Amino acid sequence: MGRLQGKVILINGAGSGIGKACALRYAQEGAKVVVASQSKSSEAVAQEIRDAGGDAQAYSCDISDEAAVIAMVEFTLATYGRIDVLHNNAAMTGPEIVTRDVDVINMDVDLWNRTMAVNLRGPMLCAKHVLPHMLRQGGGSLITTGSAKALQGDIAQSAYGASKAGVHNLTYNIAAQYGKQGIRANVLMVGFVMSEATEGNMPEPVRKVMERHELTPFIGSPDDCAHAAVFLASDESRYTTGQNLFVDGGYTNHAPSLADFRDMLAAMAAAQGDNVEQ
Repeated sequence: MGRLQGKVILINGAGSGIGKACALRYAQEGAKVVVASQSKSSEAVAQEIRDAGGDAQAYSCDISDEAAVIAMVEFTLATYGRIDVLHNNAAMTGPEIVTRDVDVINMDVDLWNRTMAVNLRGPMLCAKHVLPHMLRQGGGSLITTGSAKALQGDIAQSAYGASKAGVHNLTYNIAAQYGKQGIRANVLMVGFVMSEATEGNMPEPVRKVMERHELTPFIGSPDDCAHAAVFLASDESRYTTGQNLFVDGGYTNHAPSLADFRDMLAAMAAAQGDNVEQ
């Protein structure tokens, strides 16, 4: 405990899932946290932090709107006087979005535009208006919640994947442009995690496919991501910038055929065992 004592952290998309878990862990480690979300759920998260003895304020913000972002940054500064960490976590990920984010030929252009506005323009706007204050302070840490979708092709989620690829590159550019002035910028590269929303909306066959392709014997949780985020927010990562910190159970580590070969070898071993018994 106390790894983030005295730091002020602004995290967006913090009303649920990974964002909520990160906000709670930041506070547990001593940070003062502005819990931002477009929904009203951020107030419940901030209250949970306060009930546990932490210091947090909720703020409702559509980060795709520049005026709203400016107001959010001004609120954070007026409340806590500084911003040491900006965590860009907000993204379009709800079930009603995922089911419409399909292949390119069938892409809904309005959905594409909204995804880019929230997932890519939003993080840029937050960085644009937080970085000047960090520079005046002498430095800071910027964390971006990334995704393996930024590096891989898939049968769907074309808009989400493209937006994440963009925000990854944005993060690398921030690291390159402001590193000598004390700014660190890294991607928290998360894989598939079992959040509250996932638990309630994940069909069992899909879950089994994901489990089969993990290298760990379990699917991770938002808390697993939060533990890694604390490292990137803390001074322990002072020599880490422009990097992807993978928290994905090894999902992006291996050849696509690994799970098939693993199953094949297991079947061969089982068959040999049967032959020996006979």
